[in-house]
Amino acid sequence: MIDLDGLHVDGVSIGGFASTLDVPELKVCIDLGVVLDRCIAREVVLLTHAHADHLGSFVQHVAQRGLRGMAPARYVVPPGIEDDVRDLLEVWRRLDGGELRAEIVPLAPGKELLLRRDLVVRPFKTVHRVPSQGYLFERVAKRLRAEHRGRTEEEIVALRRDGGRVDEETREATLAVTGDTTIAGLTGNPEVLRARRLVVEATFLDDRVSPERAERLGHVHIDHLAAIADDLECRALLVQHVSPRHSGDGARRLVRERLPASLVERTQVMVSAPVPGPQ
Repeated sequence: MIDLDGLHVDGVSIGGFASTLDVPELKVCIDLGVVLDRCIAREVVLLTHAHADHLGSFVQHVAQRGLRGMAPARYVVPPGIEDDVRDLLEVWRRLDGGELRAEIVPLAPGKELLLRRDLVVRPFKTVHRVPSQGYLFERVAKRLRAEHRGRTEEEIVALRRDGGRVDEETREATLAVTGDTTIAGLTGNPEVLRARRLVVEATFLDDRVSPERAERLGHVHIDHLAAIADDLECRALLVQHVSPRHSGDGARRLVRERLPASLVERTQVMVSAPVPGPQ
């Protein structure tokens, strides 16, 4: 479990192999490259895009909820892929012989989903090789409007009783998760740069893949993050989706070496055991 400035996240994220991020306190899971037992209870799953390392275990999540007698979960997807995801599920129904019940919900940037009274999530546009989007979580609260501050409690009660506008809504960008994207997924979304906590992919960490090639592949290079370090207002940064060519210790070392010290002190790296295969 990783502590991001008081918010805990957990999961697996190996570039090209499997990515699943669980946020227990928000009761959501982001992507389903692999099914983690603790994610099966999540009634809302946010899918960033349909590459196999992010969607490959979607059907298993659906099936496990059914086997455990749970209600169908809601799977939020980028608009335009919802019919294909439903078709995928229908093929599995024929193969499996089971109901495999699920709610597939397209949600576009600019729209939002209410997760609870004080929490909403909304997609933001990212740039990848297929339709993709990240997700920004905002805490919603109310505060007394400026013109009423200093009034007595009795006056405020009277204003509310008379239908006056007493409160105003406030929002805090508490967490942003990019999914797979080029650096434009951050620089094109100022609200993401301002988020209190940021989970960002950085697939490539050394010179074996140049920043230019990383961008052509639809990914972030650690040097891209270094270049915008001054624009990142987050208190906590989590780097994930690291290529399996990097060991855990090697990934952490490269992040320390290639990011400015002011960002390194706020940064953690989600690493897993390397995947066997060509390096």
